[in-house]
Amino acid sequence: MTGASNMIAASPEVDRYLDGLASEQADLLSRLRDGIRGVAPAGAVESIKWNGPNYAIDGTDRVTVGVDPRGKVRIVMHRGVKIVDADGFSFDDDTGLVRWAAVDRGVIALDPVEIDEHLDEIVALIARWLRL
Repeated sequence: MTGASNMIAASPEVDRYLDGLASEQADLLSRLRDGIRGVAPAGAVESIKWNGPNYAIDGTDRVTVGVDPRGKVRIVMHRGVKIVDADGFSFDDDTGLVRWAAVDRGVIALDPVEIDEHLDEIVALIARWLRL
């Protein structure tokens, strides 16, 4: 992962969100957050949206993280809120971790242990996604 000097700015609202979680969930999401902040391109913005950390580029939401009611960590890779023409769009998931809701909207939903097991792969996928 990238060094701390290359991380995008941390959002105080994400800090507060993590402070409100059980310590196990907060620790896991903090590790994931650090990975995402370390690979996000300069100018990416971290905020809270849809009840979880969100990462946007040029005002377009690209990655949203959260914990679902069953305790699974959910990572949504998308190209914004509005439907975008996906003609000719493709993204190669060489990990098999992503469930594609549409050609340009992928969801990773894993148990916390699985997130830790695949953290480097997930962060690498997100790095590629954020550079589309």
